[in-house]
Amino acid sequence: MKLFVREFGDENRPKMLILHGLFGMSDNWTGIGKYYSKYYHVLIPDHRNHGLSPHSDDFGYELMLEDLLELAGDRNIEKAVVLGHSMGGKLAMNLAFEHPEFVSSLIIADISMREGEFRTNHAAILELISRTDLSRFANYADLQAYFSSILPEKKLVQFTMKNIKRDGKAGFRWKLNYQAIYNNIHKVMEEVTPGRPYEGPVLVIRGEKSDYVTDEDFAEMVGYFPKAQLVTIPGASHWVHADDTPFFLRSVDDFLKIGIG
Repeated sequence: MKLFVREFGDENRPKMLILHGLFGMSDNWTGIGKYYSKYYHVLIPDHRNHGLSPHSDDFGYELMLEDLLELAGDRNIEKAVVLGHSMGGKLAMNLAFEHPEFVSSLIIADISMREGEFRTNHAAILELISRTDLSRFANYADLQAYFSSILPEKKLVQFTMKNIKRDGKAGFRWKLNYQAIYNNIHKVMEEVTPGRPYEGPVLVIRGEKSDYVTDEDFAEMVGYFPKAQLVTIPGASHWVHADDTPFFLRSVDDFLKIGIG
């Protein structure tokens, strides 16, 4: 599948691939992509059934991995720093295990290898999409007010709003392929099952207030990522890159040795 990709930076620089999470899109990572464009040629794809990429009834890590390899082949990318958040982090781990020669460094943002669980936020977003008739709304303000009356957090409202686009001069439509994601949500939660350890450098970044990466989770990860380092962002939730972006960037900079030497 030919994915939609946002690109930043000189094409002659080393490559950085940023992989967004479930219900996300490349647009969520534009600021970070632009920051790292000073040092890398940054590519941020929309995964299938997300953002501006094509839709398919089929969805899961195996297919998303094939999409990434197709993208790499099309752009002649042989090696990249790979940063993945949540679902994108699991996809990044799968890429590192199956194609270690491609991943020069791995950054995993707030996700572990264990089987995930269907959470309240997932259910709230899927239910909202399934029951919302977008044709009822004439403008973004009305949509935002409606979402705010249903979703528990402002952050979720903003996140969901990004999944809507204008459909012609009037009306809106979802960017997400809701039905395919709903039908395959169990695949998104699958455990990462490595065939062999990844020996390259790894940074795991977790939020202090998140339970996606416990101490036990990280201990298991070290068995398959022997060079793994762990950073905990104080006060941050699962959205580690958004809750404290300066701390997140400093952690990645230190790991990649940006500005050193």
